[in-house]
Amino acid sequence: MSNPGHMFRVMNEFVFMLVGALLALFALTGRYLFNPRRPAWIALSVVLVLWGVGTWSRAHHSRLANERLVTKIGGGSLIVAGLIMLSLAWAPFRYAGWLLLATGGIFVLRGLVSAAIMARSA
Repeated sequence: MSNPGHMFRVMNEFVFMLVGALLALFALTGRYLFNPRRPAWIALSVVLVLWGVGTWSRAHHSRLANERLVTKIGGGSLIVAGLIMLSLAWAPFRYAGWLLLATGGIFVLRGLVSAAIMARSA
Protein backbone atom coordinates (compact mmCIF):
# COMPACT_ATOMS: atom_id res chain seq x y z
CA MET A 1 0.00 0.00 0.00
CA SER A 2 1.54 3.23 -1.11
CA ASN A 3 -0.26 5.67 1.20
CA PRO A 4 -2.82 5.74 4.02
CA GLY A 5 -5.56 6.93 1.65
CA HIS A 6 -5.10 3.82 -0.47
CA MET A 7 -5.32 1.60 2.62
CA PHE A 8 -8.49 3.41 3.73
CA ARG A 9 -10.11 2.74 0.34
CA VAL A 10 -9.24 -0.95 0.54
CA MET A 11 -10.75 -1.14 4.04
CA ASN A 12 -13.85 0.68 2.76
CA GLU A 13 -14.29 -1.94 0.04
CA PHE A 14 -13.84 -4.67 2.65
CA VAL A 15 -16.69 -3.14 4.69
CA PHE A 16 -18.93 -3.14 1.61
CA MET A 17 -18.09 -6.80 1.04
CA LEU A 18 -19.07 -7.60 4.62
CA VAL A 19 -22.36 -5.67 4.32
CA GLY A 20 -23.08 -7.50 1.07
CA ALA A 21 -22.33 -10.87 2.67
CA LEU A 22 -24.63 -9.99 5.57
CA LEU A 23 -27.45 -9.05 3.19
CA ALA A 24 -26.90 -12.27 1.25
CA LEU A 25 -26.95 -14.27 4.50
CA PHE A 26 -30.25 -12.68 5.53
CA ALA A 27 -31.69 -13.35 2.09
CA LEU A 28 -30.61 -16.99 2.02
CA THR A 29 -31.79 -17.80 5.54
CA GLY A 30 -35.07 -15.93 5.16
CA ARG A 31 -34.55 -14.13 8.49
CA TYR A 32 -35.62 -10.67 7.51
CA LEU A 33 -38.41 -8.88 9.24
CA PHE A 34 -38.90 -5.45 7.78
CA ASN A 35 -41.52 -3.42 6.03
CA PRO A 36 -40.04 -1.95 2.85
CA ARG A 37 -42.99 0.43 2.55
CA ARG A 38 -42.02 2.35 5.69
CA PRO A 39 -40.70 5.87 5.15
CA ALA A 40 -37.37 5.03 6.81
CA TRP A 41 -36.68 2.25 4.28
CA ILE A 42 -37.61 4.47 1.36
CA ALA A 43 -35.46 7.28 2.78
CA LEU A 44 -32.50 4.89 3.14
CA SER A 45 -32.94 3.81 -0.47
CA VAL A 46 -33.06 7.41 -1.69
CA VAL A 47 -29.97 8.26 0.38
CA LEU A 48 -28.09 5.36 -1.25
CA VAL A 49 -29.07 6.55 -4.73
CA LEU A 50 -28.06 10.14 -3.96
CA TRP A 51 -24.80 8.98 -2.40
CA GLY A 52 -24.10 6.95 -5.53
CA VAL A 53 -24.85 9.88 -7.84
CA GLY A 54 -22.52 12.09 -5.81
CA THR A 55 -19.78 9.48 -5.91
CA TRP A 56 -20.23 8.93 -9.63
CA SER A 57 -20.04 12.64 -10.37
CA ARG A 58 -16.92 12.99 -8.20
CA ALA A 59 -15.04 10.46 -10.34
CA HIS A 60 -13.74 13.04 -12.82
CA HIS A 61 -11.73 14.71 -10.04
CA SER A 62 -9.41 11.70 -9.76
CA ARG A 63 -6.06 12.02 -11.46
CA LEU A 64 -5.45 8.34 -12.16
CA ALA A 65 -7.57 6.21 -14.48
CA ASN A 66 -7.73 3.35 -11.94
CA GLU A 67 -9.04 5.69 -9.23
CA ARG A 68 -11.68 7.03 -11.62
CA LEU A 69 -12.75 3.49 -12.49
CA VAL A 70 -12.98 2.42 -8.84
CA THR A 71 -14.96 5.57 -8.00
CA LYS A 72 -17.38 4.94 -10.88
CA ILE A 73 -17.81 1.31 -9.83
CA GLY A 74 -18.55 2.43 -6.26
CA GLY A 75 -21.04 5.07 -7.36
CA GLY A 76 -22.76 2.77 -9.82
CA SER A 77 -23.10 0.00 -7.27
CA LEU A 78 -24.68 2.38 -4.76
CA ILE A 79 -27.14 3.63 -7.37
CA VAL A 80 -28.16 0.12 -8.44
CA ALA A 81 -28.38 -1.15 -4.85
CA GLY A 82 -30.47 1.86 -3.83
CA LEU A 83 -32.84 1.32 -6.75
CA ILE A 84 -33.21 -2.37 -5.91
CA MET A 85 -33.93 -1.51 -2.27
CA LEU A 86 -36.44 1.10 -3.42
CA SER A 87 -38.13 -1.47 -5.65
CA LEU A 88 -38.80 -3.60 -2.56
CA ALA A 89 -41.55 -1.13 -1.65
CA TRP A 90 -43.59 -2.21 -4.68
CA ALA A 91 -42.44 -5.79 -5.23
CA PRO A 92 -44.38 -8.69 -3.72
CA PHE A 93 -42.90 -9.87 -0.42
CA ARG A 94 -42.05 -13.29 -1.87
CA TYR A 95 -39.37 -11.58 -4.00
CA ALA A 96 -37.78 -9.78 -1.05
CA GLY A 97 -35.19 -12.51 -0.55
CA TRP A 98 -34.11 -12.44 -4.16
CA LEU A 99 -33.87 -8.66 -4.19
CA LEU A 100 -31.83 -8.63 -0.96
CA LEU A 101 -29.59 -11.33 -2.42
CA ALA A 102 -29.06 -9.22 -5.54
CA THR A 103 -28.19 -6.19 -3.42
CA GLY A 104 -25.73 -8.21 -1.35
CA GLY A 105 -24.21 -9.69 -4.49
CA ILE A 106 -23.72 -6.21 -5.95
CA PHE A 107 -21.88 -5.07 -2.83
CA VAL A 108 -19.68 -8.18 -2.70
CA LEU A 109 -18.88 -7.93 -6.40
CA ARG A 110 -18.11 -4.22 -6.02
CA GLY A 111 -15.68 -4.96 -3.20
CA LEU A 112 -13.92 -7.75 -5.06
CA VAL A 113 -13.57 -5.86 -8.34
CA SER A 114 -12.50 -2.60 -6.70
CA ALA A 115 -9.98 -4.35 -4.46
CA ALA A 116 -8.53 -6.19 -7.45
CA ILE A 117 -8.18 -2.96 -9.42
CA MET A 118 -6.54 -1.21 -6.48
CA ALA A 119 -4.21 -4.15 -5.84
CA ARG A 120 -3.18 -4.19 -9.49
CA SER A 121 -2.41 -0.46 -9.44
CA ALA A 122 -0.42 -0.59 -6.19
